[in-house]
Order: sequence, then C-alpha cells, then structure tokens
Amino acid sequence: MKEEIHIEIKLKNARESGSNRVLSQLSLDENEEVRCEVASNLKTPRYILEKLSSDESTEVRCGVATNPNTHFMTLNNLASDEHQFVRRSLAWFENTHSSLLARLSKDIDAEVRCGVASNSNSDLKTLNELSNDEKWQVRASLVQNDTISHQIRKILSEDVNDDVRILVAENASSSSKLLSNLSKDPRVEVRVSVAENTSITKEIIENLAKDEKSEVRYAVATNSKISTRILNQLSYDKDQKVIEAVENHPKNK
Repeated sequence: MKEEIHIEIKLKNARESGSNRVLSQLSLDENEEVRCEVASNLKTPRYILEKLSSDESTEVRCGVATNPNTHFMTLNNLASDEHQFVRRSLAWFENTHSSLLARLSKDIDAEVRCGVASNSNSDLKTLNELSNDEKWQVRASLVQNDTISHQIRKILSEDVNDDVRILVAENASSSSKLLSNLSKDPRVEVRVSVAENTSITKEIIENLAKDEKSEVRYAVATNSKISTRILNQLSYDKDQKVIEAVENHPKNK
C-alpha cells in the first residue's frame, strides 16, 4: 500500500512539477509510467527531453515526440526512430514542422504517412505527392485535411478506390462541381454520400431525387436541405422506405 502511494506521488510530481531538479531525478526513475509523465510534462526542460528521447521505452519517446517543448534537433532524430509508434506520434502531432513531415511522408509505415497526410502543417508539395500514394488509406487521410488544394481534392474525387471517393462525396469542403460529378458516380455508395451531404446544391438534389437506386432517393429524402417541392415529389416514390423518410422529415412535422 505504501509503495502504491509512493508511486502515485511520483506520478503527480512527474505530471505537474516545474522543478528542473525534481524532473531530472524523475526522468531516471525505474518506473516507465513516471518517465512517460516527465516526457509529456510541458514544464520539462529541453535538456531532459533530449535525454529521454533515447529512453528504452517506446512510450517515453512518444511522449517526447509530442511535447511542444522538444527541440527541433531532438525531433529530427526521433523522425528516424526505429519504432513506428514514435514516428507515428510525430507524424500525427499538430506542432510537427513541415520539414519533418516531408521526411516522414516517405516512411515505409503507411500509418506514418496517414498522419502526415492529415496534418495541417504538411506543405503543398508533400500533400501533392501523397495524393498518389500506393495505399488508399493514405489518400483517404488527405480528404480529412482542410488545407489540401482544390486540385488535390479533384484528384481524390476521381480515385480508383470507392472509399476515397465516398469521403470526398460526404465532405462539406468539396466544391459543388466535384459533388455534381460524384452524383453521377457508378457506385451507389458514392451517390448516397453525395445525397446525404448538406452542402449540395438544389440542382444536385433534384437530379439525385430521380436516381434509379432507392438508397439514393432515401438519402435525398433525409437531407435537411431538400425543398418542399422535392419532398412532395418523393412522397409518391415506389419505395416504401423513401415514402416513410418523407413523412418523417422535419419539414413535414
């Protein structure tokens, strides 16, 4: 019991202390969790973080990689860490510098590249290169990045992978032109995603309301942007689920 209390005290100090002496001592603690707390502490000075960047524990090094106080050169070394979890932490971290993200964009681990693709600090050149990544998961991660250019989003809207196009179709940042093109996609799942997107224009809604697939018309009937006229049109749909969706639409309450 006393030992547990002692560990809890050390963890609290490692998490909250601003004393260099205390943090330096705790950074050498045999307990991995204590060292992790020191590595994540925003008050931990750079020279201690540099030492912890060579810690045998992957979790500790991950903490260093995501600490805003960590020096650039230390992060530069961690970008080549032997364990992918450390490199992933760096790739996903919102404060990671664009030059390090450019390096990590060529990492052999796809999850690392996914982190770079979704990171708003990644520069345009890096994002452009990742739009042609061999892994669809990496290209899909780009869609979630609001900083990508219209050209990249256009490339992704024509991706060979259905899931990537679905993500573009359901994204509120996609332009009306891209959504219009995707509303004619051969895959019904893509058209459903467009129909559910509240950013679509009245023209797109009207076209999708006539789609041959009932799943698409159902999605249109549940869209909050649908007009009363289109709702009335779909109330005579041949599919009962579409009719029920119309009846349950807030505009008919």
